[in-house]
Amino acid sequence: MMAPGPGDAPLTHPPPIAGLLHAAAYPHEVTGPVRLAETHISWVLLTGAFAYKIKKPLRLSFLDYSTLERRRELCEEEVRLNRRHAPDLYLGVSAIGGTVAEPRVDGGGPALEYAVRMRQFDAGEELVALLAAGTVDAGDLAALGEAVARLHAAAAAATDPRHGHPDTVRRITGDNFAELRRLPECGPAASAVDALELRLAGEVERLRSLMLGRQAAGRVRECHGDLHCGNVVRWQGRLVPFDGLEFDEALRFIDVVNDVAFLTMDLAERGRGDLRRAVLQAWCETLGDFAGLPLLPYYECYRSLVRAKVAALAALQSSADPARRAAAVADCLRYLDWAGTRLVPRRPGLLLTCGLSGSGKTWLARQVAPALGALHLRSDVERKRLAGLAPHEDSRSPPDGGIYTPAFNERTYARLEQCAVAALAAGETVLVDAACLRRAERLKFLDLARARGAPAVILACHAPDEMLHRRVAERRAARSDASEAGPELLERQAGYWEPFDDREQAQVVPVDTSRPQAATDALARLATRLAA
Repeated sequence: MMAPGPGDAPLTHPPPIAGLLHAAAYPHEVTGPVRLAETHISWVLLTGAFAYKIKKPLRLSFLDYSTLERRRELCEEEVRLNRRHAPDLYLGVSAIGGTVAEPRVDGGGPALEYAVRMRQFDAGEELVALLAAGTVDAGDLAALGEAVARLHAAAAAATDPRHGHPDTVRRITGDNFAELRRLPECGPAASAVDALELRLAGEVERLRSLMLGRQAAGRVRECHGDLHCGNVVRWQGRLVPFDGLEFDEALRFIDVVNDVAFLTMDLAERGRGDLRRAVLQAWCETLGDFAGLPLLPYYECYRSLVRAKVAALAALQSSADPARRAAAVADCLRYLDWAGTRLVPRRPGLLLTCGLSGSGKTWLARQVAPALGALHLRSDVERKRLAGLAPHEDSRSPPDGGIYTPAFNERTYARLEQCAVAALAAGETVLVDAACLRRAERLKFLDLARARGAPAVILACHAPDEMLHRRVAERRAARSDASEAGPELLERQAGYWEPFDDREQAQVVPVDTSRPQAATDALARLATRLAA
């Protein structure tokens, strides 16, 4: 658990918190003075090796910690839920006995309070601090996105029909506005707050059928529920979520897009669109849930409102500390402003690769997509997904057989089209990485881009024949790529190729991937094309 920053300790400590500031209260060695960190709903006591999180006896619009028994139950629930993410951090629940003046942790006797017992970690390892220090990169966030996707894949699906239902989503979103209006400093923005609430209500109605369809398909699952940057820490070399939401099932059993949206929103709001893209790319590619992307703008807006509400509550609880109140108000207004701009329509683009096996399509896509903030949609990966295979799993398909028959090719391209449509609907630029040797395959993508007003570019990849054969042979020998193309397929592909027609030619950017500056040159041309 975190160590506190300056000013984290409250000005006064209610019993038995004051007694827990003494080393004698603990059954283990305490390193240095016991320190106290405080959030709007909990106290956290830091002893060196271990941290103890105690829930405040509160009843708010969104949680009930009002009784000792309720706090015990929720401590146990918090440990259960968070062990899914961070089993090494969450150790159990401790009973605090003794007396109010001299409390003892796990000392026996009637319990005065209960605490979640955790391993303590350095606050400098929290994702917020890592972002500020510049000591985290896209690879770290991609690994986190993959881990979150795997958690979502394994999480229990909701059985309560109210969970994830559009009416529930609308109600929970509206709860944020009620809390925001309690903060006097939000008064000058009252008209903007009213307009945003009305806009979001309209968005729920527009997205209702998609939300209901995903609920029926089991995409509403037991998620983390509070997955912002402040609830992620680097532990044992990797980013790990912690402090998942335990106090309300309706806030935890949510659409998986809603869950990942908290993280993508918080990264974007902090000016790290590159890291947002890394998380979203890894999450989409691992889980395969491109169909939920049209919900992302709504849920990112909602998540920004959640952060604004939390800051508003912190401000309301800090009336005795003007500096803390001012900081909380600033956070609230910043997140509220971001929420107000998130639903402004974006103009995404569609990029399409084209070329023989070994022509460098995937290599180029991996250079171009991150630079443009685009999602990389790969035919080799989606083909394997349709077959129920992992990306690097060998399908053992014969030439033009198995998952490479004409019929399976059609299924694969249909899947790519569906995913691309969903990405564009979310305002996300998408790069479709496929051979696209036949004209009809290419024209379908150009048509869907035109239907959505998105600029489209065909990246026509090529390289000398000798290089194509060498690349294919090396890739196949390494068995470290989703592609199963071999020399035999490369020989046949020339017969599949259909030249660009006049309409396509206007969209083509040729790329000789044998040149060292191929990706740099392509990006320079793409910037102009996508802005047109």
